[in-house]
Formats: sequence, structure tokens, C-alpha cells
Amino acid sequence: MKESIIEKQIGILRTILGDLAENDKNGDDDFIEFTNRYFCFDTNFGWNILMNAFYVFEDTELAKSDFEKFGLQGPSRYKNTGEKYLRLYGALNSFYQQNLALINLVKLFHLSPEKEIINQLKDLDCIKLRNKIAAHSTNYSTDLNNKGFDVYEISRPELERGKIRLLKNHDIFETYLLDELIEDFNKKVQEILSEILKKFIKKKFKNQGKHFEEFIKLEKLRNGAIEFGNTRIEFKNN
Repeated sequence: MKESIIEKQIGILRTILGDLAENDKNGDDDFIEFTNRYFCFDTNFGWNILMNAFYVFEDTELAKSDFEKFGLQGPSRYKNTGEKYLRLYGALNSFYQQNLALINLVKLFHLSPEKEIINQLKDLDCIKLRNKIAAHSTNYSTDLNNKGFDVYEISRPELERGKIRLLKNHDIFETYLLDELIEDFNKKVQEILSEILKKFIKKKFKNQGKHFEEFIKLEKLRNGAIEFGNTRIEFKNN
């Protein structure tokens, strides 16, 4: 299965960590402690956060890939409304878990402006949709003081046709184009992972070496280049 841009971005961090383990430059030190120092983490829990992000992104990219390939219907192609609900809830929570893992990385690598980036992630329509129907359909609130909330229902006839239409408070309809929401989400995740990699590679490798070259290659793919085997076609912006 072809790797996504996000998988390749996480893969660069994995490779850096793998090279660190193979070179065994930590001597007799505890490897976890050495890793925390190498990555300049200011918390002893940094290793745990990084490894968790690896696992979360690996699992959620598999879930996202399956959903993007088979949609709400699923690979069985049976007419099964219950499966559509399960796949929708599962997909939206996969995005949410990825979102949380990315927020952890933003904090871990001190990407700035940290608060603004985190707010941008939380404000993505894909995450809002998850909160409205896959977590808080009975008490969705945007009021920080929790003085009021909305209730949401999914239109079952629309869902059976593969569309997402919500009924808010029994009188307001909201329609979502799930493909567009997913595309926007993926672009934002790629953008932030790119900034994390750029910051770390510049600091640690002075923009030199194989990790920098792999990062530049990946940036070209992220910005629209197309690969055919060993051939890469790039498009220039006018």
C-alpha cells in the first residue's frame, strides 16, 4: 500500500530515531534519557509522547486510508446503515486521535506560535464535526462557560445515500462534504508536521545530510510533485 505524505513525514522522525539507536552514540547512558536530550525535550516524558505519536499516526493513517478508499459503504458493499454509522464514528475519531497526537508534538517540539497552531487544529471543521456527532451529539457546546449547549442528529436518509446532514436543535440543518473536510484536515496536518521537521532538521543537521534531502523531496511531493517510480514531475507556480 502506498504511503501517505503524513506517513512519510512521521517516517523521517522514525528514521532519525532509528539511526540514533543503531549508531549507539549514547554509550552507557539510558537510551530513553539520551533520546530526550538528543531531541532537546524539556520533559522526561518526551520519549513516551514521541513513541505514542508514532503509534497513533500509524494506526490512524490505516483507518483514514480505508475510509478514503471505501467511504461510508465499506468494502462489503452491503446495504447496512449500522455499518455506515460505525464507519463514520470510527473515521471521525481517528481524525480526532491524530489531532491530539499532533498537538502533543507541537508542544513537545515547541513549535510557535504554539497556542495559535493548537487553536487552528481544534477549529478544523473535521474536528468540529467529530465533536458534534461522534462525541457530544447530546451536549455540544462552544460556550466556554457551559451556559448552554446544542443537540445534534444525523439525517439517516442522507447517511444512507452517503451524505452527511445534521439537524441542530430540531430546526436547523447543516450539510457537510466529508471529502473536503478530510482534505483540509490532511493539508493542515502535513503543514504542521512539515514545520516540526523543518525546525528540527535545521537545528540538528544544519540543513545537510540524508534527512534533509529526504525532507526536501517530501516537501516537493507535498506541494504537488508527482512520482512515477524513480521519476518525479514537479510543477512550477506561476
